[in-house]
Amino acid sequence: MNAMDDRSVLLSLQEITEAIGADQVVADEEEAADLLGALLSSTGRPGGPVVPADPVAAGRRLLDHVLRDDDTTAIAQEVVTDPPIDDQMSVEVAASTAVVLGALVGWLQTKVDIRVSRKDGKTEFSFHVAKNAASPGVLKRLADVVFEIINGPPQQ
Repeated sequence: MNAMDDRSVLLSLQEITEAIGADQVVADEEEAADLLGALLSSTGRPGGPVVPADPVAAGRRLLDHVLRDDDTTAIAQEVVTDPPIDDQMSVEVAASTAVVLGALVGWLQTKVDIRVSRKDGKTEFSFHVAKNAASPGVLKRLADVVFEIINGPPQQ
């Protein structure tokens, strides 16, 4: 995976997101950033929109994570074994941040049900642990993973 160029990483994330069949619960990059911020704030971390300072580095961390995650490893392994090239993708990669945030939301959907409600110009998100293990710490662990993917590993 480290040998993959930046564009291949982003195209792979895009293909993995499509392959896991995640519903498109967010309307755009801004809403994805708000959703991730809501997840973090629901577990006691600072909230607000979550946007990686270095989207490609965050994308590499996410790709590494989905390659090791039980729910996504088979799909991810298949994609990185034969990484997509530009003419294989039906949708052009518009922006690296949008791809990474969309892939992160898609991965979260393999763990929790995400519900979005829009009313009077406001958007609210709720997270329901209904898939696989349902321990109370699932959301906290997911928030920790999201935080580390976006920001990198903790500094010692």
